[in-house]
Amino acid sequence: MKDQLNKIDNFYTPQSATKLVSASISREGLVAEFVNGLGNKLEPKPYSWRWVRDHCIDPQSLDQGTTQRKVNTFDLAPDLICTGLAFAQPEQLVHLSWDDGTSSSISAYVLAAVVGYTPGLHELIPQIPQVIWDKDSPLLELPRVEFEDVIQSDKGLLQWLENIHVYGFSLVDGLPATEQGTTQLALRLGKVQETIFGGMWPLSSELTDHGDSAYSNSYLEPHTDGTYYHDAPGLQMFNCLDIDCEGGQSIQLDGFAIAQRIKREDPEAYQTLSDIIVPGHYLEDDVHLHAERPTIRMDASGKLVQVSFNNYDRAPMLLAADMQERFYHAYSLFHSHVIDQDNWLRIEMKPGTTLIFDNWRNMHGRVAYRGSRYFYGCYHSKAVFESKLRVLQASVK
Repeated sequence: MKDQLNKIDNFYTPQSATKLVSASISREGLVAEFVNGLGNKLEPKPYSWRWVRDHCIDPQSLDQGTTQRKVNTFDLAPDLICTGLAFAQPEQLVHLSWDDGTSSSISAYVLAAVVGYTPGLHELIPQIPQVIWDKDSPLLELPRVEFEDVIQSDKGLLQWLENIHVYGFSLVDGLPATEQGTTQLALRLGKVQETIFGGMWPLSSELTDHGDSAYSNSYLEPHTDGTYYHDAPGLQMFNCLDIDCEGGQSIQLDGFAIAQRIKREDPEAYQTLSDIIVPGHYLEDDVHLHAERPTIRMDASGKLVQVSFNNYDRAPMLLAADMQERFYHAYSLFHSHVIDQDNWLRIEMKPGTTLIFDNWRNMHGRVAYRGSRYFYGCYHSKAVFESKLRVLQASVK
């Protein structure tokens, strides 16, 4: 069975501190008992037989090459009965026989993940906690890696991506101050995300291709990009190719820190920012983009997954009077933390210095400047970043 699983084994039976210690048949379905990494028993969990059959991972149930489901979910009888069970503890697999004469196997990891006893299949393996930073919990040093380490080894690439996951951003030092060098680094992470600005794009106040405040030398309040895109860029990266100016420091701000502060200090405002949908738009010749999402977006479990704040690009919106006042209070509260410079990190950009940040978490801005600065950069989707990180964490020793 283990030989047949091929890459399924990598995805569905990873090393985990939580272990299945017994599996048994009950009237309701499968009963699974787990112990955690300390050897303590966890509450037994029941699973209906139809659900179990729907999530088996043997070659008859799951395509071993594509990991796509082969079970016909809609043909499974509601009163499906398991007639026999064998638990292979070393492999952490439960082998099952069914009343229709078929047999299948389910992974203990799947059983543990869906009840929260081990990180879910979509989560990072192993889980690495994020470090939330602001004026009350400042970073003592900036996360950074060397370009050659990222290019030459998967270990260096993993360190770069974990920096971004943990802190929301990372610097890369020693990068050639060229468009070619920037592209090489970008593709090391994965395919870039195309937008109206292109794939790889230049950024300078001397450029006039787009009517956006980024193409200026004025102060830019910290914000997130792409509030007018349904799939807002997950990461933004730019390399400093040339700089000769006074001012112009790049600003980084942890948007998750702001969200968490508001949740502690004004829970009603936090709820408002989670509930009210804010539209964003981008308008120029032959372009009219529009998308909508709340300022604070959570997943189904209530976990914070995205901050989206860009008052420059906010489209007109009208709410009922009471909701409008709630919105302005909450949105203004969020903004007050955004412009609190004690929450900022000011980063001096030099030729060959590259900044990459999580655009779903960190907000970025710019100090006004006199002179010239020329950057070259790109976006990556959140999906590309998370996929690369999961693969590397599972493979790099």
